[in-house]
Amino acid sequence: MTDSGHVYRPDVDGLRAIAVGSVVLFHAFPWLVPGGYVGVDVFFVISGFLITTNIVGGLSNGSFTIRGFYDRRVRRIFPALVTVLLAIFVLGWVSLFDSEFKSLGKHIAGGAFFVSNLFLWAESGYFDTASEVKPLVHLWSLGIEEQFYIVWPLALWALVKFGRRTIGPTIALILVSFILGLTSIDGAGGYYSPLNRFWELLIGALLAMLTIRGTTIRGITMTAHLRNAAASVGMIAIVVPMFALDGNSTFPGWNAIAPTVGAALLIGAGAENWWGRRVLSLKGMIWIGLISYPLYLWHWPLLVYARIIASGVPSAGIRVGAVALAVLLSYLTYRLIERPLRFHRNRKAVVGGLVAAMALVGGVGAFTWARDGVPSRQFNSLNVALDPGEVRGINEISTIGCGLDPATQELFADCRTDVRGEPTYALIGDSKASTLIGGFMRTSQQGRWWTVIGGTKGIQSAVPLISDDPAHERFLPLIVPAVDTVNADPNIRVVVLEGAVRAMFEWPDFTNFAWLPDSPLYDKVESALRETVRRLVDGGKKVVLYVDNPALAAPEDCTNRRTTIDFLNSLLIDSNPRCQVGLDDFLAHTDRYRALLQRVADGFEGGVSVFDPTPILCNENSRVCGHVKNGVRLYSYTDHPSDDAADQIGTELNAYLAQL
Repeated sequence: MTDSGHVYRPDVDGLRAIAVGSVVLFHAFPWLVPGGYVGVDVFFVISGFLITTNIVGGLSNGSFTIRGFYDRRVRRIFPALVTVLLAIFVLGWVSLFDSEFKSLGKHIAGGAFFVSNLFLWAESGYFDTASEVKPLVHLWSLGIEEQFYIVWPLALWALVKFGRRTIGPTIALILVSFILGLTSIDGAGGYYSPLNRFWELLIGALLAMLTIRGTTIRGITMTAHLRNAAASVGMIAIVVPMFALDGNSTFPGWNAIAPTVGAALLIGAGAENWWGRRVLSLKGMIWIGLISYPLYLWHWPLLVYARIIASGVPSAGIRVGAVALAVLLSYLTYRLIERPLRFHRNRKAVVGGLVAAMALVGGVGAFTWARDGVPSRQFNSLNVALDPGEVRGINEISTIGCGLDPATQELFADCRTDVRGEPTYALIGDSKASTLIGGFMRTSQQGRWWTVIGGTKGIQSAVPLISDDPAHERFLPLIVPAVDTVNADPNIRVVVLEGAVRAMFEWPDFTNFAWLPDSPLYDKVESALRETVRRLVDGGKKVVLYVDNPALAAPEDCTNRRTTIDFLNSLLIDSNPRCQVGLDDFLAHTDRYRALLQRVADGFEGGVSVFDPTPILCNENSRVCGHVKNGVRLYSYTDHPSDDAADQIGTELNAYLAQL
């Protein structure tokens, strides 16, 4: 017997082991069990079955009370959840930036008050990139369960007391909830809405109503052969979706029917079927099932923190270690916290203490959110250069439009002009121009305003090379109208041409320039660039050729945050040799490219010059070019300058242009 009075089913704990195992494997190694998330749906059926069994049994013998039901829920759910939420808060305190810690505070409050699914519904989908760095995203399912526990006992009590019929209304509720999920036009809502998910718990509830003594269904004699057949079909219905579905599959909807019905078949077949006796009731399966709840709570935050601190997907070894640690912490939580509190003699005091503790944890989370992540934490002083901070916009000082006709403008990712006056300067370039223009506009001098024409949209890019050679002809649809538009504006005196080296020389690697001296495209690049400059000079413009910035590994692979715990830093942070390059090596690798730019400039008798941001981006004293200089982060993503870097470059460039 359990603390709630129902007969213990070891096979149900074994089914819990399968459910939690699939979820953990999906989160740690998604390629291994791409549809492992269906384990959550199996949990829903188990929960609906057990809860309804307890309620119906209590209603039948007159022992059921609403207070008693919720007392048991508190003693079952709160101990492990309070423990995990407190631990996640502490880890966040030592490892998260303010914006991240603020978000964590919100989700701690959501978890403590069982509304995580509603918070996540308002934010994003379960499979998006952002969810991978949300330590408490998995609490959405707990929110749905607890919301079900709020309404279902009352509804079932009312059905029994006033209607005496429960099966028909339950079937109707299953159909309504399922149809709501199918007709939902909000993808995240279909996943997180309790109304769209209750049908899965209600399947378990319906099974509980039909089941008598765990082995007989009303009107059906469950022979051994029938039990084995039902259990086998159920196991197949659970396991197949774990490998047939993935993160791109439509879910829940029709795809959720197999695992939920499969779970119901396995449970409905009773504990004495072959699967129940030979597989689900194995000691190892039961052990995992007993710790399945704390294991579900622990595993995801540990994987997420490993990812956050390592600034990317951690190694397989780290992920295995995180799962192993989750198992250890789950066992300790179960043995030292959950069981002692759940079965404590003074249940009234335990319930009161747990409710107070959960309210306190939720309050701490809300306070953290209200205080914007507590900026005074020591972590911030250790990582001041790495915090991406708030993105600086230019919407207040610029407007969409750059002189292109509407049809042509649709081809460009960036077509924007300063609203403070007619533009004096124009920036033409690829996606790096999009990241630089903000700094150029923010640091512009009175009466010398900017317009930008370019960016990268799909495969289209305004690289400043005009040529019908196969190596560069794909740039023509954007660079030609950009040049023509600038030439048609008499207010524009100077045009800055920016082009990423990797685009100009047709090389996919943006992490280094060691290949650049040996490129076979120098003659073609010089000819195409010269043609672009010639057209602008003929249009009466002065031209500035912008030297590309150093090529390094992506910022997320280099700007490793440092926690306030040295052991975590040494365990999770790897050194990447491509995170910086020697200044002398960079100059040597780009010497031929720089000479090309200078030759083009020298060929136009003073109307063309070269601007080099290297002194801004590299440290002359240490002779190193890296992601951080003087405590400032220089790159935002891949090889694109950050807003801070763009502001520094813009200050120097605007002063330089004022002298032309």
